[in-house]
Amino acid sequence: MAEFLNTKKIRDYIEKIIETAERELVIISPYLQIDEYLINLLKNADARGVETTLVYKEQKVNDAERNKLKQIDNLNLLHHPNIHCKTYYNEKYLIITSMNLFDYSKRNNREMGVLFRRTNEDSTGWNDYKNKKDDESIFQDAIAEIKSIINSSEFEKDSRETKTIGFEMDIIKTKYDLIVEKCNNYNKFSKNKKFIPFQSGEDWYCKCENFLDHVDLVFDGNRAVIDINFDENRLSQLFQQLSTKKYENDYRAIGCFRMFWTYHKSSIYLYELKGHRVWQKENEDFYSSFFNGLNEVFKTIKPVIEATKK
Repeated sequence: MAEFLNTKKIRDYIEKIIETAERELVIISPYLQIDEYLINLLKNADARGVETTLVYKEQKVNDAERNKLKQIDNLNLLHHPNIHCKTYYNEKYLIITSMNLFDYSKRNNREMGVLFRRTNEDSTGWNDYKNKKDDESIFQDAIAEIKSIINSSEFEKDSRETKTIGFEMDIIKTKYDLIVEKCNNYNKFSKNKKFIPFQSGEDWYCKCENFLDHVDLVFDGNRAVIDINFDENRLSQLFQQLSTKKYENDYRAIGCFRMFWTYHKSSIYLYELKGHRVWQKENEDFYSSFFNGLNEVFKTIKPVIEATKK
């Protein structure tokens, strides 16, 4: 649940966001005047391997502040002509606030802010609704705006990682961005079967339309979903032969999958077959083996589809 922050809590959580950053940290603050304590926190984050991206307002930072930041090796420093927002963001927490990263503001001003959690680590139990993670849609909207601000900013200093592998931050990738990456990975191994991003509600999936004629394949998290777009009579014929209700635990083992089809109007669901070598993370040939497993499933389904043609 979102939490209101007064001046003291904003100060405390800015420090916590820097201290708890695991891989990435984003700070947007038009005005900068950073005390030695916060500089040391940023340096400690740098030593842990955290990549920081800091955006300030163009022409609003003096050389002394700029030089402090340039000492931090793994920090991207950018400036933007029009920003007025103040945001502090890592993998777990997001603050949207009135407070700049400015020592005077911290010591003298009355500030307000809102904290959003992307983690349940602060929760003390099932009934602790105040400290549980917030709705993901809040983060998706905020990420889109943060990404837009960074895209329209000018680089002043490259981080160590930007110099070596280019600028890429996972925490400013939207669900759509992540699904595009997944589709690209699948498409490297799926030959002519091309997956594209598909949105349902607020979520995105990888979808291949007409994997077979009138048969779509969707990747939904860790499962594959086969949607058969036939009339009810033909679906019933298929179901009579492919239903998994006659198998123990309602599934049929095919290749590396557990196939479930227990109602003719529902989709066919494929889950990982526990213990199969394909699902071992150390398997470097995962994608090719994964698609080989899918081919085994469709070798089972395709003849039945052909047999039910009118």
